[in-house]
Amino acid sequence: MKLFAKLKQLFSENQIMVVLFGIVLGLIFPEFFAPLSPYTTQMLILIFFCSSLRLELKEIIAYAKDWKMLALVNSSMLIFLPLLMWLPLVLFAPDWAMAFLILGAMPTGMTIALIADLFGGKTTLALVITATTSLLAPLTIPFVFWIAIGRVVPVPVVSLFTNLFITIVLPFIVATYVKQKRPKFVIKYDFWWREISIIAFGILIATIVADTVGSEGMITLSFRDAGLVIVMLIYMSALVAVTYFMSYWRSHAEKATIALCIVYLNNTLSLYIANKFFPDAKLMTQLVILLLVINFLLPPFRWIAAHAVMLDNKQLKIKTRKRIKR
Repeated sequence: MKLFAKLKQLFSENQIMVVLFGIVLGLIFPEFFAPLSPYTTQMLILIFFCSSLRLELKEIIAYAKDWKMLALVNSSMLIFLPLLMWLPLVLFAPDWAMAFLILGAMPTGMTIALIADLFGGKTTLALVITATTSLLAPLTIPFVFWIAIGRVVPVPVVSLFTNLFITIVLPFIVATYVKQKRPKFVIKYDFWWREISIIAFGILIATIVADTVGSEGMITLSFRDAGLVIVMLIYMSALVAVTYFMSYWRSHAEKATIALCIVYLNNTLSLYIANKFFPDAKLMTQLVILLLVINFLLPPFRWIAAHAVMLDNKQLKIKTRKRIKR
């Protein structure tokens, strides 16, 4: 019983570990989770409905009004970052350039709002960035590919917008209606909305990993490729750090959320584009490797978010003391 209590406490305090466990389970038991791949949309709907029950509409509107922040985040993420990731690889490792270009040009992943919640970040801000980057991606992705390789890669606009509406907009509308009609019910079971989201998210991660790895078979990585991925991750971290400080007028937690949105990209769309327009087994393997590596790095990212929240709390205490002295 003591062991069970300790495990329960561990998961309640470190719920972002669901990402790590989802990856591990997807790798170990692909035959169990891969058959669930046709139901990923339903999982996303459930996640966003439960998450939206815990969101505040006023905060979403306030973030949407900050056009300067959204312009910086969207232009940096959708245009400048993918090109800056692609350029050094064209010169020094051209066999990896396309993988990083495809991944870097993607909008924020659909489940980022829940991850931001697990990190202690700003869930509403993550939701706004998800919506804006997904809406702009059909315009920016062809533009970025035209600049980089001189070829326009069309994006499934109808499919992307349909998925955006079904998985994010519609669950949010329904959740807002439920909150207005049954506010006491929503507040009473607030704990369960979060837990259901987390469980569904863990299953979703395991399903995506099992499906992508299962379709590619055994994934191997040479020492040269491993070193290259590590160097590029350090380089990408520096680029993300620049975007972190660009929104200097925002709180530390908000800047950490922006950085997280830039790191956690729409892996489903990246695999679709690679498979549709660049049918190369090696490219698909490279993308799967990058997606797995980035997901493995998510749990340590929680420390950054926790530090950002701590800095915000310190600043709040300082401001409170100054007000009291006055």
